Amino acid sequence: MLMLMLAGCASSVTYVIDIAYAPQIKDQAPGQTEAVRIAVIPFEDARENKKGIGTRLRLTGQTDEFEARPYPASTAVTDTLLSALRIRGYNPVIAPRGKDNAAIAEGTSSQVVLSGRIEDLWAEAVSKPGHTDIKTNVTLKVSIYRADDRSTRTITVQSQSDPQVVLFSPGILQNAINETLTDVINKLLLNL
Repeated sequence: MLMLMLAGCASSVTYVIDIAYAPQIKDQAPGQTEAVRIAVIPFEDARENKKGIGTRLRLTGQTDEFEARPYPASTAVTDTLLSALRIRGYNPVIAPRGKDNAAIAEGTSSQVVLSGRIEDLWAEAVSKPGHTDIKTNVTLKVSIYRADDRSTRTITVQSQSDPQVVLFSPGILQNAINETLTDVINKLLLNL
């Protein structure tokens, strides 16, 4: 009974989740044979709640929150995309906002300019007797500018997952959101 009272008194916690590209080795596509230079304009966060990236509802009724590292989430997603591009053999550079794509491509000697918005980056865990349901959603709206023909194409890439675990830990939620973000980035890379 003492344990039950102590559990009921536990306060909500905010956890920091490391956002990272997490490719599966067996799923990796071959890298580029020639390093394509890609300029990446930092992503904008278009989500209503820009502070957090998820919650966990405990059996006791308290809600824990999760935040991205690096913070804010727009930095986490931009850094993750840059890392993914390097891993895949591209030569990415960060470009400033505010210039037109043609000027950025010319100024950075880039063949492609990427910019975009985070429309959804969220993980929700709900603990129930015997298990925890986790749902993750990631949606990015990305503009792809090609310097060779001066064309711009905007795509929306989205992925979600809904794993169920017996024992919950923040690391499990971190892995779930990173796998979902990785899936979105892999879909984006197929469009380059």
